[in-house]
Amino acid sequence: MRIKKYVGRTFQEAFEQMKNELGPEAIILNSRKIKNGGKLDFWGGKEYYEITAGLDSVSPRNGRLRGMANTTESSAATGKATYANAKGARLDTLVQDSPKNGNGTRPADFDFAAWEAERKKILEQLSNIVELRDEISDIKKTLNQVADFLKYSRMPALPELFKEMLKKLVDNEVHEDLAKAIVQTVYSHTHMTDYGKREVVTRNLLNLLGKMIKIAQPLDKIKRTPYVIALVGPTGVGKTTTIAKIAANLKLFFNRRVALISADTYRIAAIEQLQTFANIANIPMSVAYSPQEIREAIYKYKDKEIILIDTVGRSQKHDQHLRDLQKFVDAANPDEVHLVLSLTASLKTMLDVVKRFQLLRPNRFIFSKLDESIHTGNIINILYKHQLPVSFLTTGQTVPNDIVPADRTLLSNLIYKGVLNA
Repeated sequence: MRIKKYVGRTFQEAFEQMKNELGPEAIILNSRKIKNGGKLDFWGGKEYYEITAGLDSVSPRNGRLRGMANTTESSAATGKATYANAKGARLDTLVQDSPKNGNGTRPADFDFAAWEAERKKILEQLSNIVELRDEISDIKKTLNQVADFLKYSRMPALPELFKEMLKKLVDNEVHEDLAKAIVQTVYSHTHMTDYGKREVVTRNLLNLLGKMIKIAQPLDKIKRTPYVIALVGPTGVGKTTTIAKIAANLKLFFNRRVALISADTYRIAAIEQLQTFANIANIPMSVAYSPQEIREAIYKYKDKEIILIDTVGRSQKHDQHLRDLQKFVDAANPDEVHLVLSLTASLKTMLDVVKRFQLLRPNRFIFSKLDESIHTGNIINILYKHQLPVSFLTTGQTVPNDIVPADRTLLSNLIYKGVLNA
Protein backbone atom coordinates (compact mmCIF):
# COMPACT_ATOMS: atom_id res chain seq x y z
CA MET A 1 0.00 0.00 0.00
CA ARG A 2 1.24 3.48 -0.85
CA ILE A 3 0.45 6.10 1.80
CA LYS A 4 0.82 9.85 1.43
CA LYS A 5 -0.41 13.08 3.06
CA TYR A 6 -2.01 15.99 1.18
CA VAL A 7 -2.56 19.51 2.53
CA GLY A 8 -4.89 22.15 1.14
CA ARG A 9 -6.62 25.35 2.17
CA THR A 10 -9.92 23.49 1.92
CA PHE A 11 -10.82 19.84 2.23
CA GLN A 12 -11.79 19.80 -1.45
CA GLU A 13 -8.37 21.15 -2.48
CA ALA A 14 -6.55 18.43 -0.51
CA PHE A 15 -8.96 15.82 -1.87
CA GLU A 16 -8.32 16.89 -5.46
CA GLN A 17 -4.55 16.58 -4.90
CA MET A 18 -5.06 13.07 -3.58
CA LYS A 19 -7.36 12.04 -6.44
CA ASN A 20 -5.07 13.49 -9.12
CA GLU A 21 -2.01 11.65 -7.82
CA LEU A 22 -3.43 8.39 -6.47
CA GLY A 23 -6.53 8.08 -8.61
CA PRO A 24 -10.17 7.30 -7.78
CA GLU A 25 -9.31 4.04 -5.97
CA ALA A 26 -7.41 5.87 -3.18
CA ILE A 27 -8.70 5.39 0.36
CA ILE A 28 -8.84 8.22 2.93
CA LEU A 29 -7.24 6.89 6.13
CA ASN A 30 -7.46 10.09 8.18
CA SER A 31 -8.32 13.77 7.84
CA ARG A 32 -7.87 16.69 10.20
CA LYS A 33 -7.55 20.45 10.49
CA ILE A 34 -4.07 21.84 11.12
CA LYS A 35 -2.63 25.31 11.72
CA ASN A 36 0.48 26.66 10.09
CA GLY A 37 1.57 28.00 13.48
CA GLY A 38 1.47 24.61 15.22
CA LYS A 39 -0.35 23.53 18.36
CA LEU A 40 0.66 26.58 20.42
CA ASP A 41 -0.61 29.13 17.86
CA PHE A 42 -4.13 30.01 19.05
CA TRP A 43 -4.25 33.50 17.56
CA GLY A 44 -4.30 34.21 13.84
CA GLY A 45 -2.87 30.93 12.56
CA LYS A 46 -4.28 29.85 9.19
CA GLU A 47 -6.19 26.60 9.11
CA TYR A 48 -5.43 23.91 6.55
CA TYR A 49 -6.88 20.49 5.84
CA GLU A 50 -4.63 17.43 5.91
CA ILE A 51 -5.67 14.12 4.33
CA THR A 52 -3.77 10.89 4.87
CA ALA A 53 -4.60 8.58 1.97
CA GLY A 54 -3.54 5.14 0.83
CA LEU A 55 -3.60 3.23 -2.44
CA ASP A 56 -3.39 -0.55 -2.62
CA SER A 57 -0.81 -1.39 -5.27
CA VAL A 58 -2.38 -4.84 -5.77
CA SER A 59 -5.68 -4.97 -7.61
CA PRO A 60 -8.34 -7.05 -5.83
CA ARG A 61 -9.46 -8.42 -9.22
CA ASN A 62 -6.39 -10.64 -9.69
CA GLY A 63 -7.07 -12.56 -6.50
CA ARG A 64 -3.80 -11.57 -4.80
CA LEU A 65 -5.32 -9.14 -2.32
CA ARG A 66 -5.91 -11.79 0.35
CA GLY A 67 -2.24 -12.76 0.28
CA MET A 68 -0.98 -9.21 0.58
CA ALA A 69 -0.43 -9.33 4.34
CA ASN A 70 1.86 -12.36 4.14
CA THR A 71 3.71 -10.96 1.14
CA THR A 72 4.17 -7.64 2.89
CA GLU A 73 5.52 -9.32 6.03
CA SER A 74 8.01 -11.35 4.01
CA SER A 75 9.08 -8.33 1.98
CA ALA A 76 9.38 -6.25 5.12
CA ALA A 77 11.73 -8.77 6.72
CA THR A 78 13.90 -8.81 3.59
CA GLY A 79 13.73 -5.06 3.26
CA LYS A 80 14.69 -4.50 6.90
CA ALA A 81 17.89 -6.52 6.52
CA THR A 82 18.79 -4.83 3.23
CA TYR A 83 17.98 -1.40 4.58
CA ALA A 84 20.24 -1.97 7.60
CA ASN A 85 23.15 -2.60 5.22
CA ALA A 86 22.21 0.35 3.06
CA LYS A 87 22.05 2.85 5.94
CA GLY A 88 24.28 5.85 5.33
CA ALA A 89 25.16 4.82 1.76
CA ARG A 90 23.77 5.46 -1.71
CA LEU A 91 21.86 2.56 -3.19
CA ASP A 92 23.98 2.51 -6.32
CA THR A 93 27.11 1.84 -4.24
CA LEU A 94 25.60 -1.41 -2.98
CA VAL A 95 26.02 -3.04 -6.41
CA GLN A 96 29.63 -3.76 -7.30
CA ASP A 97 31.19 -2.54 -10.50
CA SER A 98 31.35 -4.87 -13.47
CA PRO A 99 33.70 -7.87 -13.10
CA LYS A 100 37.33 -7.42 -14.25
CA ASN A 101 40.33 -9.59 -15.01
CA GLY A 102 43.35 -9.74 -12.75
CA ASN A 103 44.98 -6.90 -14.69
CA GLY A 104 41.96 -4.66 -14.12
CA THR A 105 40.44 -4.99 -17.63
CA ARG A 106 37.06 -6.46 -18.50
CA PRO A 107 36.91 -9.85 -20.24
CA ALA A 108 36.70 -9.64 -24.02
CA ASP A 109 33.40 -11.50 -24.11
CA PHE A 110 31.85 -9.41 -21.31
CA ASP A 111 28.25 -8.40 -22.15
CA PHE A 112 28.18 -4.88 -20.74
CA ALA A 113 24.57 -4.18 -21.78
CA ALA A 114 23.26 -7.28 -20.00
CA TRP A 115 25.31 -6.51 -16.92
CA GLU A 116 24.06 -2.92 -16.85
CA ALA A 117 20.45 -4.08 -17.22
CA GLU A 118 20.86 -6.53 -14.34
CA ARG A 119 22.51 -3.84 -12.24
CA LYS A 120 19.61 -1.45 -12.82
CA LYS A 121 17.15 -4.20 -11.98
CA ILE A 122 18.87 -4.87 -8.65
CA LEU A 123 19.01 -1.16 -7.83
CA GLU A 124 15.32 -0.85 -8.59
CA GLN A 125 14.52 -3.81 -6.34
CA LEU A 126 16.57 -2.32 -3.50
CA SER A 127 14.82 1.00 -3.91
CA ASN A 128 11.43 -0.70 -3.83
CA ILE A 129 12.35 -2.60 -0.66
CA VAL A 130 13.40 0.57 1.14
CA GLU A 131 10.22 2.34 -0.02
CA LEU A 132 8.16 -0.65 1.12
CA ARG A 133 9.77 -0.49 4.56
CA ASP A 134 8.85 3.17 4.91
CA GLU A 135 5.30 2.47 3.75
CA ILE A 136 4.92 -0.33 6.31
CA SER A 137 6.13 2.04 9.02
CA ASP A 138 3.51 4.60 7.96
CA ILE A 139 0.83 1.90 7.93
CA LYS A 140 1.70 0.86 11.49
CA LYS A 141 1.49 4.47 12.67
CA THR A 142 -1.84 4.96 10.94
CA LEU A 143 -3.26 1.72 12.38
CA ASN A 144 -2.19 2.79 15.88
CA GLN A 145 -3.93 6.12 15.36
CA VAL A 146 -7.07 4.35 14.16
CA ALA A 147 -6.97 2.00 17.16
CA ASP A 148 -6.71 4.94 19.55
CA PHE A 149 -9.50 6.73 17.71
CA LEU A 150 -11.81 3.72 18.01
CA LYS A 151 -10.91 3.20 21.67
CA TYR A 152 -11.57 6.82 22.58
CA SER A 153 -14.18 7.62 19.94
CA ARG A 154 -16.54 8.89 22.64
CA MET A 155 -14.02 11.37 24.02
CA PRO A 156 -15.37 14.90 24.37
CA ALA A 157 -14.26 17.67 22.01
CA LEU A 158 -11.13 18.97 23.77
CA PRO A 159 -7.77 20.50 22.81
CA GLU A 160 -5.11 17.91 22.04
CA LEU A 161 -3.29 18.23 25.39
CA PHE A 162 -6.50 17.58 27.32
CA LYS A 163 -7.28 14.55 25.15
CA GLU A 164 -3.80 13.25 25.86
CA MET A 165 -4.36 13.64 29.60
CA LEU A 166 -7.72 11.90 29.36
CA LYS A 167 -6.13 8.96 27.55
CA LYS A 168 -3.42 8.76 30.21
CA LEU A 169 -5.97 8.64 33.02
CA VAL A 170 -8.04 5.96 31.29
CA ASP A 171 -4.93 3.91 30.50
CA ASN A 172 -4.11 4.03 34.22
CA GLU A 173 -7.58 2.52 34.86
CA VAL A 174 -9.38 5.64 36.05
CA HIS A 175 -13.00 4.94 35.13
CA GLU A 176 -13.70 6.52 31.74
CA ASP A 177 -16.73 8.55 32.87
CA LEU A 178 -14.87 9.85 35.93
CA ALA A 179 -11.78 10.63 33.84
CA LYS A 180 -13.90 12.65 31.39
CA ALA A 181 -15.51 14.60 34.23
CA ILE A 182 -12.09 15.35 35.74
CA VAL A 183 -10.55 16.53 32.46
CA GLN A 184 -13.63 18.57 31.51
CA THR A 185 -13.45 20.30 34.91
CA VAL A 186 -9.75 21.08 34.40
CA TYR A 187 -10.54 22.35 30.91
CA SER A 188 -13.27 24.69 32.19
CA HIS A 189 -10.91 26.11 34.84
CA THR A 190 -7.97 26.65 32.47
CA HIS A 191 -7.62 29.92 30.56
CA MET A 192 -7.66 29.40 26.81
CA THR A 193 -4.20 30.94 26.44
CA ASP A 194 -2.87 28.07 28.57
CA TYR A 195 -4.51 25.21 26.65
CA GLY A 196 -1.19 24.19 25.09
CA LYS A 197 0.99 24.71 28.18
CA ARG A 198 1.66 21.24 29.58
CA GLU A 199 3.05 22.46 32.89
CA VAL A 200 0.03 24.65 33.61
CA VAL A 201 -2.57 22.06 32.60
CA THR A 202 -0.81 19.27 34.51
CA ARG A 203 -0.66 21.44 37.63
CA ASN A 204 -4.39 22.21 37.33
CA LEU A 205 -5.17 18.51 36.96
CA LEU A 206 -3.08 17.49 39.97
CA ASN A 207 -4.64 20.26 42.06
CA LEU A 208 -8.13 19.02 41.18
CA LEU A 209 -7.22 15.43 42.05
CA GLY A 210 -5.83 16.67 45.36
CA LYS A 211 -9.13 18.36 46.20
CA MET A 212 -10.97 15.08 45.56
CA ILE A 213 -8.84 13.20 48.11
CA LYS A 214 -9.31 13.12 51.87
CA ILE A 215 -6.28 12.52 54.07
CA ALA A 216 -6.50 10.95 57.53
CA GLN A 217 -5.05 12.72 60.55
CA PRO A 218 -1.49 11.46 61.20
CA LEU A 219 -1.44 9.00 64.09
CA ASP A 220 1.52 10.74 65.70
CA LYS A 221 -0.71 13.81 66.18
CA ILE A 222 -3.34 11.93 68.20
CA LYS A 223 -3.68 13.39 71.71
CA ARG A 224 -6.43 11.32 73.34
CA THR A 225 -5.26 8.06 74.95
CA PRO A 226 -5.62 5.18 74.78
CA TYR A 227 -6.46 5.45 71.08
CA VAL A 228 -7.63 2.14 69.60
CA ILE A 229 -7.10 1.27 65.91
CA ALA A 230 -8.21 -1.92 64.15
CA LEU A 231 -7.08 -3.12 60.73
CA VAL A 232 -9.57 -5.19 58.72
CA GLY A 233 -9.71 -6.58 55.21
CA PRO A 234 -9.79 -9.70 53.06
CA THR A 235 -7.16 -12.41 53.18
CA GLY A 236 -3.78 -11.75 51.65
CA VAL A 237 -3.82 -7.94 51.59
CA GLY A 238 -0.93 -7.61 54.07
CA LYS A 239 -2.67 -6.53 57.31
CA THR A 240 -0.16 -8.16 59.70
CA THR A 241 2.90 -6.68 57.97
CA THR A 242 1.19 -3.30 57.73
CA ILE A 243 0.31 -3.17 61.43
CA ALA A 244 3.90 -4.05 62.29
CA LYS A 245 5.14 -1.16 60.12
CA ILE A 246 2.73 1.30 61.76
CA ALA A 247 3.70 0.19 65.26
CA ALA A 248 7.43 0.38 64.50
CA ASN A 249 7.20 3.88 63.01
CA LEU A 250 5.12 5.20 65.92
CA LYS A 251 7.59 3.89 68.47
CA LEU A 252 10.92 4.42 66.72
CA PHE A 253 10.31 7.79 65.05
CA PHE A 254 7.65 9.41 67.27
CA ASN A 255 8.40 7.77 70.62
CA ARG A 256 4.75 6.85 71.14
CA ARG A 257 3.77 4.19 73.68
CA VAL A 258 2.31 1.39 71.55
CA ALA A 259 0.70 -2.00 72.24
CA LEU A 260 -0.38 -4.77 69.86
CA ILE A 261 -3.34 -7.15 69.99
CA SER A 262 -3.67 -10.04 67.54
CA ALA A 263 -7.15 -11.39 66.90
CA ASP A 264 -5.99 -13.40 63.89
CA THR A 265 -6.35 -16.73 65.69
CA TYR A 266 -7.12 -18.62 62.46
CA ARG A 267 -3.55 -18.22 61.26
CA ILE A 268 -0.94 -19.36 63.78
CA ALA A 269 1.76 -18.04 61.45
CA ALA A 270 0.29 -14.54 61.69
CA ILE A 271 0.44 -14.59 65.49
CA GLU A 272 4.01 -15.89 65.44
CA GLN A 273 5.02 -13.28 62.85
CA LEU A 274 3.61 -10.42 64.90
CA GLN A 275 4.96 -11.81 68.19
CA THR A 276 8.47 -12.08 66.72
CA PHE A 277 8.32 -8.48 65.58
CA ALA A 278 6.92 -7.33 68.95
CA ASN A 279 9.78 -9.02 70.79
CA ILE A 280 12.39 -7.41 68.54
CA ALA A 281 10.82 -3.94 68.84
CA ASN A 282 10.12 -4.39 72.55
CA ILE A 283 6.40 -3.70 72.06
CA PRO A 284 3.91 -5.47 74.38
CA MET A 285 1.47 -7.81 72.62
CA SER A 286 -1.54 -9.95 73.55
CA VAL A 287 -3.57 -12.56 71.66
CA ALA A 288 -7.37 -12.40 71.83
CA TYR A 289 -9.34 -15.56 71.08
CA SER A 290 -12.75 -14.07 71.81
CA PRO A 291 -14.47 -10.66 71.87
CA GLN A 292 -14.27 -10.71 75.69
CA GLU A 293 -10.48 -11.18 75.56
CA ILE A 294 -10.17 -8.17 73.25
CA ARG A 295 -11.90 -5.99 75.87
CA GLU A 296 -9.62 -7.38 78.55
CA ALA A 297 -6.48 -6.73 76.49
CA ILE A 298 -7.51 -3.13 75.78
CA TYR A 299 -8.05 -2.56 79.50
CA LYS A 300 -4.64 -4.14 80.18
CA TYR A 301 -2.98 -1.56 77.91
CA LYS A 302 -4.94 1.45 79.12
CA ASP A 303 -1.67 3.21 79.96
CA LYS A 304 -0.54 3.07 76.31
CA GLU A 305 -1.10 5.89 73.87
CA ILE A 306 -2.03 3.79 70.81
CA ILE A 307 -3.36 0.22 70.71
CA LEU A 308 -3.22 -1.53 67.31
CA ILE A 309 -5.44 -4.57 66.63
CA ASP A 310 -4.67 -7.09 63.89
CA THR A 311 -7.81 -8.99 62.81
CA VAL A 312 -8.29 -12.17 60.83
CA GLY A 313 -8.57 -11.84 57.05
CA ARG A 314 -12.01 -12.71 55.77
CA SER A 315 -13.43 -13.22 52.29
CA GLN A 316 -16.00 -10.56 51.51
CA LYS A 317 -18.18 -13.31 50.02
CA HIS A 318 -18.61 -15.19 53.34
CA ASP A 319 -21.32 -13.37 55.29
CA GLN A 320 -21.09 -15.50 58.44
CA HIS A 321 -17.34 -15.00 58.75
CA LEU A 322 -17.84 -11.25 58.43
CA ARG A 323 -20.48 -11.32 61.16
CA ASP A 324 -18.08 -13.26 63.43
CA LEU A 325 -15.41 -10.65 62.76
CA GLN A 326 -17.91 -7.91 63.51
CA LYS A 327 -18.27 -9.23 67.07
CA PHE A 328 -14.52 -8.78 67.67
CA VAL A 329 -14.54 -5.28 66.21
CA ASP A 330 -17.63 -4.24 68.17
CA ALA A 331 -16.03 -5.53 71.39
CA ALA A 332 -12.92 -3.43 70.73
CA ASN A 333 -15.01 -0.33 69.96
CA PRO A 334 -12.07 1.19 68.07
CA ASP A 335 -11.61 4.88 67.35
CA GLU A 336 -10.47 4.06 63.83
CA VAL A 337 -11.13 1.07 61.56
CA HIS A 338 -8.71 0.94 58.61
CA LEU A 339 -9.88 -1.16 55.66
CA VAL A 340 -6.82 -2.52 53.84
CA LEU A 341 -7.29 -2.81 50.06
CA SER A 342 -4.74 -4.41 47.74
CA LEU A 343 -4.03 -2.37 44.62
CA THR A 344 -3.38 -5.62 42.75
CA ALA A 345 -7.11 -6.40 42.86
CA SER A 346 -9.53 -5.37 40.11
CA LEU A 347 -11.84 -2.40 40.60
CA LYS A 348 -14.84 -4.71 40.70
CA THR A 349 -13.27 -6.76 43.49
CA MET A 350 -12.21 -3.69 45.47
CA LEU A 351 -15.68 -2.17 45.28
CA ASP A 352 -17.20 -5.46 46.39
CA VAL A 353 -14.81 -5.61 49.37
CA VAL A 354 -15.70 -2.06 50.43
CA LYS A 355 -19.41 -2.82 50.13
CA ARG A 356 -19.29 -6.06 52.15
CA PHE A 357 -16.95 -4.70 54.83
CA GLN A 358 -19.32 -1.79 55.56
CA LEU A 359 -20.62 -4.12 58.25
CA LEU A 360 -17.46 -3.28 60.24
CA ARG A 361 -17.90 0.49 59.80
CA PRO A 362 -14.44 1.32 58.36
CA ASN A 363 -13.52 5.02 58.47
CA ARG A 364 -10.06 4.90 56.86
CA PHE A 365 -8.48 3.32 53.79
CA ILE A 366 -5.03 1.77 53.52
CA PHE A 367 -3.91 0.87 49.98
CA SER A 368 -1.40 -1.98 50.02
CA LYS A 369 0.94 -3.69 47.53
CA LEU A 370 1.68 -0.58 45.53
CA ASP A 371 4.96 -2.23 44.50
CA GLU A 372 3.03 -5.06 42.82
CA SER A 373 0.40 -2.91 41.09
CA ILE A 374 0.58 -1.94 37.42
CA HIS A 375 -2.33 0.53 37.36
CA THR A 376 -2.98 2.92 40.26
CA GLY A 377 -5.95 4.87 38.89
CA ASN A 378 -8.31 2.65 40.89
CA ILE A 379 -7.45 4.76 43.93
CA ILE A 380 -9.52 7.70 42.70
CA ASN A 381 -12.31 5.34 41.56
CA ILE A 382 -12.63 4.07 45.14
CA LEU A 383 -12.26 7.48 46.79
CA TYR A 384 -14.85 9.07 44.50
CA LYS A 385 -17.46 6.42 45.31
CA HIS A 386 -16.57 6.00 49.01
CA GLN A 387 -15.29 9.28 50.37
CA LEU A 388 -13.17 8.03 53.26
CA PRO A 389 -9.75 9.47 54.14
CA VAL A 390 -6.58 7.58 53.24
CA SER A 391 -4.09 6.87 56.01
CA PHE A 392 -1.23 4.87 54.46
CA LEU A 393 0.19 3.28 51.33
CA THR A 394 2.42 0.22 51.55
CA THR A 395 5.20 -0.32 49.02
CA GLY A 396 6.76 -3.66 49.99
CA GLN A 397 7.23 -6.15 52.83
CA THR A 398 10.20 -4.60 54.65
CA VAL A 399 9.46 -3.50 58.23
CA PRO A 400 9.45 -0.63 59.11
CA ASN A 401 10.41 1.03 55.82
CA ASP A 402 7.89 0.10 53.13
CA ILE A 403 5.00 2.29 54.24
CA VAL A 404 4.16 5.88 53.33
CA PRO A 405 1.76 8.23 55.14
CA ALA A 406 -0.80 9.45 52.63
CA ASP A 407 -0.79 13.02 51.36
CA ARG A 408 -2.58 14.74 48.48
CA THR A 409 0.46 15.46 46.31
CA LEU A 410 1.69 11.89 46.56
CA LEU A 411 -1.71 10.40 45.73
CA SER A 412 -2.38 12.82 42.86
CA ASN A 413 0.92 11.90 41.19
CA LEU A 414 0.19 8.24 41.77
CA ILE A 415 -3.26 8.43 40.18
CA TYR A 416 -2.18 10.42 37.11
CA LYS A 417 1.46 9.51 36.56
CA GLY A 418 1.59 6.09 38.21
CA VAL A 419 4.51 7.05 40.44
CA LEU A 420 4.74 8.27 44.03
CA ASN A 421 6.84 11.34 43.24
CA ALA A 422 7.30 13.11 39.93
